[in-house]
Amino acid sequence: MKYRFERCLQRGKIVRIPIDHELVAKELREAEQDLAVAEHSLTEGNMKWAIIQGYYAQFHALRALVFSGGYREKSHSCLRYAVEALYVDEGLLPASVLEDFNFAMRTREGADYGCVYSEADARRAW
Repeated sequence: MKYRFERCLQRGKIVRIPIDHELVAKELREAEQDLAVAEHSLTEGNMKWAIIQGYYAQFHALRALVFSGGYREKSHSCLRYAVEALYVDEGLLPASVLEDFNFAMRTREGADYGCVYSEADARRAW
């Protein structure tokens, strides 16, 4: 669905950047840290935070991919469209990556704004 990616580019929600390996590494470190904290929250029974932290682990990992492709996103949905156009549509990642990210995004919004969460959702969010 490159048209969504193109639309984000036109609206300035995705911009070209020079590839910065340190920026990519920083995002990967954030993803690792968020995943570790999500696991800890899950073992402590804090499902809401496990979901939120699990979502952000995915967010930062995908952001690292987009940065490594020479782009920066300025919205969560445009991050999804960038990954789709640059990696999924090109056959470099399976579509399930985006399905998992979409689930985590919806679940995080439900946990954060609607106070709706469960252990099953927390386990799936990361």
